This record gives sequence, structure tokens and C-alpha cells, in this order.
Amino acid sequence: MTSLEVVLAASTTVLAVGLLVTVLRLRAARREIERLSRRTDRSRLVPSPTDAVRTVVGTAMKVRDQGFSGALRSSIDELALWADVERPDLARLASADGSVTILFSDIEGSTSLNHRLGDRGWVQLLSKHDRLLKHAIEAHSGHLIKSQGDGFMVAFAEASQAVAAASDIQRRFHRVRPGSRLWGVKVRIGAHKGSAVHRDGDLFGRNVAFAARVAAQAEGGEVLVSESVVESLPEDTVTVLAPRAAELKGVPGTHQLYPIDWSARH
Repeated sequence: MTSLEVVLAASTTVLAVGLLVTVLRLRAARREIERLSRRTDRSRLVPSPTDAVRTVVGTAMKVRDQGFSGALRSSIDELALWADVERPDLARLASADGSVTILFSDIEGSTSLNHRLGDRGWVQLLSKHDRLLKHAIEAHSGHLIKSQGDGFMVAFAEASQAVAAASDIQRRFHRVRPGSRLWGVKVRIGAHKGSAVHRDGDLFGRNVAFAARVAAQAEGGEVLVSESVVESLPEDTVTVLAPRAAELKGVPGTHQLYPIDWSARH
């Protein structure tokens, strides 16, 4: 074998080894990218500030471009559609009996309020609204799952925590003074407790959607809960008012929903 042939053979070997190493590294990189992508998709339950601003501006533009008829669907409706699919990490919030209490909230008349304030004023109002709700949620061990425009979806391990947080929210709004951007703003809140629907560490399904339907029946300034929530509350800790019968969108039958007297102290 000539010296040239030796050099060519060595070069070919080096190139082959280099190509093999490159292929293996590319495969490893692709697997890592896929793993990170899956983890990111399953862990980002709460939107980033950029996502939140995008949602707000999108809502305002929708009202401006399509008018009221194009933006009638409430934030709760949007969240109910989103919640109908699997959501990671919720299962870990379930209480000892395997149930979880889901709370939904949104601002009453948000579409007309958005139109009256304009984009900038609406964003400023939402900033104060979000801050108020988050403080109350954190104070009562709630877990913010998702926000959509002016709507919140929150999970609690215990029904009593959800009712305490909802009552706290309403009291905070009640204490707002004239001149504040939140003056006159009314939030409707609804909650439901149900067994967690598990699959691969996930929680989703009809109980989440049921909670959204309860909230959709609430009026501004009201906390409305399902019978399962009332049955789970410790005695003499909450004042529950007379129930009213309601038909819930997409849920068969008539259901008893209970307003909570959030102004009562125990």
C-alpha cells in the first residue's frame, strides 16, 4: 500500500468516525429538545406576562374589530373549553378523598367595560384586578391554573379554602374606594367540588366544566357554589343562603346552587 493510499484510508476512517459522532449527537439533541418541549407544554399552566398582555390586547381588538356580537363569549366560557382537555399537575392538589374544588371567576359586563375604558384603561384595570385576586388566592392556599382575559381558574384541595378565598375576594372588592379603577367593578364567582379524573397524573373532565357552569350562573358580586361544596363545608363556618334551581349548559337535569353570604363573619 502506497503512502497516498494509507493517507486516504486514514482520512476516510476519520471522516466516518466524525460522521457517526455527529449523527449520534444530533439524535441526542433531538431527544433532548423533544423532552424539554413536552415538559414546557405540560408545566406552563399559568401564562407568562407576555401571554397575558397578548390575551388582553386580543380581547380589546376583538371588541373593536368585531363589535359586541363577536366578543360575547365570556372568559368563563373560554376557560371551560380549555379545561375540557387534560391538565397536568392538578391531580397533586386533590384532597385525601381524591376530590378537588375548582373555582372560576370573571368580571361582570367585561365587554361593555372594555369598550368604555378603551384598550389602555382596560389593561390597567385588569392589572389591579389580577393583583387583588392573586393575593386572596395565595392567602387561602389556592393554585392559579389559568387566566383568560378577565377570568381565573383556580384549584383548591378543600372546599372551605375555595369559599374562604371567594369571600375574601368579594370583601376586597366591596372595600374599594371611589376613585380607584376597580370602583364599581363586580366579579362573579362559582365553585364546584368533584372527584379528580386521573390519567397519567392528569386531571380534567366534567367536574372542571361543571364548576365553570356554576360560575356562569353567578351574578356580579356573588359567590355561588354547588351542593357538593356545601356538603363539604364544616358546620357553622359559612353562612349559606337559600338555594336556587338552575339548568347548566351541557349538564343534564336541574341543579341546586347555593349563594354564600360572604359578608358574614364567623
